[in-house]
Amino acid sequence: MRIKQNPNELIIQETPGCLWFVGLFFSMVGGTFVYGALGGFSNWDEVPFWQLALAFFMGAIAVAGGIWIIYQAPISQIVIDRIEDKVLLKRRGLFGKHETGYKFSEIKEFCLIEDKDDEGSPIWSVGIELINSEKIKITSMPLHSEDIQRKYIFETNEFMRKQMPSYNTDLLE
Repeated sequence: MRIKQNPNELIIQETPGCLWFVGLFFSMVGGTFVYGALGGFSNWDEVPFWQLALAFFMGAIAVAGGIWIIYQAPISQIVIDRIEDKVLLKRRGLFGKHETGYKFSEIKEFCLIEDKDDEGSPIWSVGIELINSEKIKITSMPLHSEDIQRKYIFETNEFMRKQMPSYNTDLLE
């Protein structure tokens, strides 16, 4: 994640290129299997039908998995504008662009959202907690390091004047 700041605007951008690379890899390898099963293998006429069907099916699953990985990892940009008292969440992904805006008065604070990874270890994402206690996940790439994500949360809450600058105990050490 990258942060750009000027006196009236804070912009946080997340570009999950690694996930796109993995999704593209899955799609390309799966596409090769689909192509081969549809007649692209040099010995296509010698391969039993059940093997062609299996190659096609497994390839189609890999292509779908790759597209799903890319779909789940959009470019996220959070624009916090002090002049308009507004937070704008922009997401650009595989199937288009989506923007959502929130007034400062609708937001309780930026917060950490804890999930579990495949092994049961905690992973942390940046989120927004609204006044009605609804939590909205912002980042598509959760991290195992709580401290790194907490840094972004502190900066955003401080910029929105939702907490005092001296509140961060990490700065006191």
